[in-house]
Amino acid sequence: MRPPICDFCDRDCREHPELEFGLVSFRDREQLEQPGHPEGLLWFCQDHLERARELSHLDSHEALTRMREEER
Repeated sequence: MRPPICDFCDRDCREHPELEFGLVSFRDREQLEQPGHPEGLLWFCQDHLERARELSHLDSHEALTRMREEER
């Protein structure tokens, strides 16, 4: 599994130990039969976690696109 790095803003838990990170499972999440990081399971920092959870009914690409559009 990938380390906690926000898939929206790229903040890394190793560089920002003061931040909390969480995983969000999107509609396109794949179940893995071997070690790795499943598609559709993304990390978000505390600043983006709530919005990502609100969009978890979408595919991960759709959710990130919508979050980027909202940020503009």
